[in-house]
Parts: sequence; structure tokens; C-alpha cells
Amino acid sequence: MARTFRAVTLWLALALPAIPAAAETCPWLNAATAGGVLGGAVTATVTHANANREDATCSFVRTGAQLTIEVVTMDTPRSEYTAHAAQCGSDPVALKAIGNEAVACTDEHGAKVVSRVRNKIFTIIVASSDPPATLREKARSVAEQVAGNLF
Repeated sequence: MARTFRAVTLWLALALPAIPAAAETCPWLNAATAGGVLGGAVTATVTHANANREDATCSFVRTGAQLTIEVVTMDTPRSEYTAHAAQCGSDPVALKAIGNEAVACTDEHGAKVVSRVRNKIFTIIVASSDPPATLREKARSVAEQVAGNLF
């Protein structure tokens, strides 16, 4: 009996294909939606800068284009938001109905939206060869989805 059990166990080990570990997915946007924003299939990665697993950076990359979502939990979000929004420089545009407050801007790297939902501050960056107005609209659209998922 023990010999039969070992034989079956060995057979299963050899016959069943190895099941790879699933890659971590972005909690706020899936790869298919990111691919729609960037115009095709993307490679997605998720990284965590600290021990808080709710904080992450999701990066979606396609040849010539990238979408980055960073979400960080803040102790004093209202005051810390000001520092994050300053990333937009002196020319931010206020956006309505995206989180508790939001600003958008464009620079030589692409379009950016900085917003917050309660104690979470998030930054969306969309970079590609698209015109600045198109990039701003894409970043705004992604920000709406991320804000909705954070509520």
C-alpha cells in the first residue's frame, strides 16, 4: 500500500504541470483597462515602498507609453496633500469630482493628476507621444477610476 501511494505521488508530481505563482495585480486598475488607456497590451508590475501593503505603485508599460499609479497612506493627508500637489508646479488645474481634491498638470514627461481620498494620496502619471490634451484626459479618466476604487 505504501509503495502504491509513493508511486501515485511520484506520478502526480511528474504528470501535473507546475503552477506558477500568480503575479500581484494592481488593486485600483487592471491591465486590460490600462491597455485601453495606452493603446495596446501592457506589462504590469506592482511594488510596495513600505510595510503597508495598501500602499503601492502600479506601473503599466507598453512600447513608447507608460501609466503609473502611486497610492500612499498619510497621517495628515490634508497638509501632506499640499506638498504632493506642488509636484505640478505653479500651473496646476483644479479638477472637480475626483476624490476630496485634485489637480492636474502636464510637463515634458506627460500628464499628472494628484488627488486624495480620505487619508490616501494618489498620483497618476501618463506618458506617451500623444498630445498634452490627450494625455491630460487619459490621466483624468484613470484618476476617476482610482478615486472610485479608493472610496
